[in-house]
This record gives sequence, structure tokens and C-alpha cells, in this order.
Amino acid sequence: MNAHPHVPETRPRRWLWQLSGRLYWRTFVLIVALLSVSLAAWFQSFRVQQNNQQIEQTARQITSLIDLTRIALVHSAPQYRNALLDELVRREDIYIYPRSPGDRWTALEGGKLARRLTASVGARLHEHLDFASSVNDQRGLWIGFRIASTRYWLLLDPSRMDEALGETWVVGGVLATLLALIGAAVIAGFVNRPLRDLSIATAYVREGDFSHQLDESSGTEEIREVNRGFNRMARALQEIEQERALMLAGISHDIRTPLARLRLEAELSVPDAQARHDIVADIEQADSIISKFMEYARSGSPVLQRVDLPELALRAQGDLGKAEDLVLHVRQGVRALALADELETRRVLSNLLENARRYGRTPGSERAEVEISFLRRTAEVAMEVRDHGPGVPPDQLPMLTRPFFRGDAARTAAKGTGLGLAIVDRTVARMRGRLELLNADDGGLLVRVWLPRDPDDLPHIEARPSTMR
Repeated sequence: MNAHPHVPETRPRRWLWQLSGRLYWRTFVLIVALLSVSLAAWFQSFRVQQNNQQIEQTARQITSLIDLTRIALVHSAPQYRNALLDELVRREDIYIYPRSPGDRWTALEGGKLARRLTASVGARLHEHLDFASSVNDQRGLWIGFRIASTRYWLLLDPSRMDEALGETWVVGGVLATLLALIGAAVIAGFVNRPLRDLSIATAYVREGDFSHQLDESSGTEEIREVNRGFNRMARALQEIEQERALMLAGISHDIRTPLARLRLEAELSVPDAQARHDIVADIEQADSIISKFMEYARSGSPVLQRVDLPELALRAQGDLGKAEDLVLHVRQGVRALALADELETRRVLSNLLENARRYGRTPGSERAEVEISFLRRTAEVAMEVRDHGPGVPPDQLPMLTRPFFRGDAARTAAKGTGLGLAIVDRTVARMRGRLELLNADDGGLLVRVWLPRDPDDLPHIEARPSTMR
């Protein structure tokens, strides 16, 4: 796949924004939000229902206790009333205290639940009762009532007025939320998995590998139909690619055969040496153009393996050692191991050197001086090819990798197809790398070929760009 090296994001905001753009997390958040709203609504409904039941139950209990206490005290002899009150405490846990005018009590202050409870008890007994939260500094749920002309306090557990949900329900809510989160993660993964597989298969097709097929037997009917359509498309593209390669090979063979005969006849039949030289040069240029077209149209996935870039450059320097129009300098003593296709990398370097030979000559000189150096980063390495020519206008740099594009007259005086850098860009992209074009500070075009770093190579601190002098 054509993937640029990952650069760690230091700003959490931007990282969260990029994360929110992923389908998995967006689906997960939406499901969690839906479940959270549903659980909140359910708990609120349960709380209202529980409060209604609690009010009715507590009101009935208070009413019953007051009625029973009145009956017991009214029908008992005065000398037995204290014993009766002690018996109610011991057997029924009901606390009844005589109320005196000097009692210090604080009126009950509660929320909506307390107001509804006092109103319900008063409506049942058809009288006004005093509700207090403390009497003589003793806290509790105190209810003041009368028996004839005598006043009493009924003391109950204040937990009867607790508006909070019980501990069991809180624990249940937490467990339900955790189960909802797990379920949301599973559902989001189930929804995202077919799209992830489709994205991976699309990346294989983009790289020219049509053998990666999607599963047509599992998943929903819609997913199976999409997978079948994608597989049919991949097979059709593979057939088209095979026919295209066969057609190009046939065209190349059919054109080069008469070119070879023309060259042979020109060398044998043209008596004038200069004319013969010009005819042969034209035939060689036509053959070179055919080679460039074939190279640009080449497809297929490269075989990635360890490539020693300095060693590759030194071999190119040895091959070009006798060239009269090119002087090549290679920076030595640098370790730069890339994960690439060696043959494709050699073609990339050959195209860059050919481009520098044609367009990178120093003004006033008959030969081009080219320097090759290397850069290393944590996840990638670069081979840097720099000439000392006139350079390229900055606005034309992004267009140099377009097929058949040529720059200004200074760089297009030589004959060419306009495919050199387009071939380099396409080949590097197939090897999961990237091409960087810029003008050197002191003149000349500088091309950096970034490739994935060999994983067996040790990490290295990012090096500053360096150029041979």
C-alpha cells in the first residue's frame, strides 16, 4: 500500500478529531450515547415509580401505627400505659414519647418526597400532624399527634424519607452500563469489520494485486452482495491488466523489430558518415522512447527486501565511471538500509541520473555534476540526488511528476519523453515510499526518494540533510 510514514501527533485535540472520524469509534460513541440515554430514562422512570410506592407504603405504615397507638392507649388503664409503651418498643420497635410544651423540635425540611408524604398522612387521618427532623437534639423522623388532649411523638427511622436509589439498584445500574459498553464495542466491531476488509482489499487492488478476494459466504446478504461485486470487479480488472500487458509487449516487439532492421540498413547502405550517425541516433531515441513508455506502463507488485542504498549508488558510480557528460559523487560511510525492490530501486536511480545528465548541467559546462547522499529517520530512509543545474521554478515543482510534463526551456532543451520523474514517482509509490522534489539552496534540483526503513536496522536519530561539496 502507498502509505506515508506515521508521524506521531502531539496535539491531543487533533488526535481526538482524527479518531472521531473513524467509523468504528463513531458507531461506538453513537451506540453508547443511545444506551446511556435509554438507561437514564429507565432509571428515572424507576425512581419515580419507586418514590410513589415508597410514599404510599410509608403513609400507610405511619397511619396504621398512629391508629394502633391511639387504640392501645385509649383502651388501657392509666397505670399500665408506660408498660404498654415499653412493650411496643420491645416487641414492635415503635417508639412513642409523651410530648411536653418545652420540647425543642425542628420542622421537617425535605424535598418533594417529604411534602407528598406529609400531605398523604394528613389526608388519611383527616388532621394536621407535626413532622420534625429532630426533637431535643435527637434526629429522626418525628410525627406529633394527639390522643384526646394529650400530645405524643412517634419516632421512625429517617431512612423512610431517603429519595436515593437503593445500593442494589446502583450496582445493577453500573453493571448494566458496563455491559452496554461491551455490547457497543462488539456491535461497532461487527459493523466496521466488513468495511475494514473492503478497505484492505481495495488497497491490494490499488497496488496491482488482484488475488485478494473477499468472503462471499458469511455476513449479511447486503455484505455478501458487496463482496461478490468487488470480487467480480477485481477479476475483470485483472483480465484487463493482463490484456494490456500482452498488448504492450506485442506493440513493443512489433515496433522494435523494424527499428532494428532500419538501423542495420542505415549502417550498411548510407555512405555519408554524418547522415548515418544522425539516422542511428534517431533510431536509438525512438527505441529509448519505447522503453520509457513500457517502463511507465509496467505494473505488478514489487518484491520488498533489504536494499543497501549506498552500495547501490556505488555500483551506479562504477557503471558511469567512463561517462564524459556526467560526474557522480557518492557519500560514503553512511548506513542506509531500505525495504524495497532492488531492481526497481536501480531503475529509479537510473532515471534520476538520466534526468540529471540531461537537465542538471552546470551553466557553461559540458557535463553534469551529481551528488548522492543519504538521510535516515526512525521509520524511513532517503536517497538524495542533487544536481547543479538551473533548478526549477517553485510553481512547477509539483507538476514534474506528471506524465509528459516538461519544465521551462532551460530544462527541456534536451530531447526526452517527459516520463522520467513520473516513472520514478510511480515506482517509489509502489514500494510504499514517497518522492520529494525541491530546489537546493545554492542552485540545482534536489530529489529525495523516501523508502520504508528495513525493520532489522537499528533506530537512528533523524539526520539533517547533507550534500556533497
